[in-house]
Amino acid sequence: MIKINLTDLDANLFAEIAGDEADYEAFEAAYDGATVSNQCYHIVFAKDYNRGGIVFVGSGSSGVTEWTDANSPEDVLARFVADEMVR
Repeated sequence: MIKINLTDLDANLFAEIAGDEADYEAFEAAYDGATVSNQCYHIVFAKDYNRGGIVFVGSGSSGVTEWTDANSPEDVLARFVADEMVR
């Protein structure tokens, strides 16, 4: 997982945090089943609130953001991959 600029986020995810950008950090994580180079996950995490959002981006993406309570951006990814999102 690498830290990225908020402005590099998926447009749908960026729109969901509009006005609250200062609360979030942005990350990109590899998608293990990638079939093309642009498939990955974009994650935002607000450490002051222990809250994160994730969206699958690239070919085949629905653009839908999932939100969960989490302890870290890695926790957000793990919950999403395991289908354990706490809404």
